[in-house]
Amino acid sequence: MISYSYQPNISQKQSHCHTNNAFTLVELLVVIAIIGILSTLSVVAFNNVRAKARDSRRLSDVRQIGMALELYYDDKGVYPAPPTPNGTPITGLCLSNLGISSTCGAIVYLQKIPGDPLSNIHYTYSYLNSGESYRLGFNLEQGSGDWPAGTLAMGPNGISQDLLAANGIDWRDPNNWKIFSGGGYVTYDQDRKAIKIENQKYCYLAPASVYIPIDTSRKYYIEAEYLTEGTTTYGFYLGTVSYNSTSSSPLPGHPGTYDYFGARADRPTSTNTWTFVTANKKINGQPRTGESADTSLYDKWHPGTVRAKALILANLTGTQTTYVRNIRFYVE
Repeated sequence: MISYSYQPNISQKQSHCHTNNAFTLVELLVVIAIIGILSTLSVVAFNNVRAKARDSRRLSDVRQIGMALELYYDDKGVYPAPPTPNGTPITGLCLSNLGISSTCGAIVYLQKIPGDPLSNIHYTYSYLNSGESYRLGFNLEQGSGDWPAGTLAMGPNGISQDLLAANGIDWRDPNNWKIFSGGGYVTYDQDRKAIKIENQKYCYLAPASVYIPIDTSRKYYIEAEYLTEGTTTYGFYLGTVSYNSTSSSPLPGHPGTYDYFGARADRPTSTNTWTFVTANKKINGQPRTGESADTSLYDKWHPGTVRAKALILANLTGTQTTYVRNIRFYVE
């Protein structure tokens, strides 16, 4: 009798059981790259959502403050003077029959003035023309509704874009800063969210071919914030350079070479602290309007002015560093 025995093919079976199902190096790199891209897109989208939420809050805040200011105006006939010293942030203060102060009076219009959602930024309040008007300055990061990103201001007639933004000039872009005396260049400091100016520099805030139209019968105001490092010795200047309709050469300044109706030889009280140059600080909040050939008058345009550029002079005769932000130039 012949007998048979079954001998399984062990080697063949084992080879089937050890099929390699692992990812290759290329596949792993592709997966990691996709995860990285998705993570980046998620972070960007999340940051955009947060910025838009902050912008919505800013618009709500300034409208609330504006309503309270109008209630004060209805009772007093003028808008409240700013807190002292001039340039003090209004965040957290009370608006009442006592004005804007740390304590509330008997009639409260706004118990606690809200502040910008970002802790290192404040809404800026300027008292104009002896209380005839005011400006509440703020910035939008992404824009919201009818308002674009950039510098805006609330006034008695509502929210408006400043003249720089309206003419496509973003103060945050170093390419818009043209140094015509002092050499070098300016940079944007992301941490301070401001333009950094090292040593003495005269700067136009406008591309070479861009001028801001001026109607001298209207009322103009300019304001900014600045911070110095190291010393408070050297002056800060803010104003315009004026031109007629045909020449690229500036008209005579009021006073001196340029129009320093915003600030002239302004100095901070301390270093590393933001100083708010309230609107037309040099002329006590009065508007710049009308014309005069008398160059000693800060509040008048030189005859023939139809266009201008914003001007910043920092660190006059000195070797310090100044940061500048929130430059606003607007008209009523």
